[in-house]
Amino acid sequence: MARPLLRGDRLQAAREAVGLTREELATKLGLSGPARVRVWETGLERPRPRFVPRLASALGVDPLYLLDVDAGDPPLAALRLAAGFATNQVTAPGLSVMTYVRLEDGRPGVDDSAKVIAAVAEVLGMDVARVEAAVRRSRSNHAALASFGG
Repeated sequence: MARPLLRGDRLQAAREAVGLTREELATKLGLSGPARVRVWETGLERPRPRFVPRLASALGVDPLYLLDVDAGDPPLAALRLAAGFATNQVTAPGLSVMTYVRLEDGRPGVDDSAKVIAAVAEVLGMDVARVEAAVRRSRSNHAALASFGG
């Protein structure tokens, strides 16, 4: 499944709403200049996952607002990005990266035991109910794509 995209229009609107220039936002993020902010706003590049929560914090918005997802019912990938993690960083005792990737992709038959969901929730810093709902959304998205393609 495709990773949720940062909405450049929302990034720009949030930046303008708090009265920051691209240069000022770049400085807050520790970037060398405003070019990176410009390419994110225009959609030419995606920020690394670690920048999503940093952008949201600097702009005073929920990280999910910056992504092209329904913030009320996001898939697991969106929660991961909102927390600032790359897929290979979501691992813990009893949770392999591959198990996590399969959960995020919404593949059926993946271990979604309470222990695995609790491990994902802990890594992402989210509550278990939110992660369970995100796994359901990811599965729904996967099923929709599978039926569309098949």
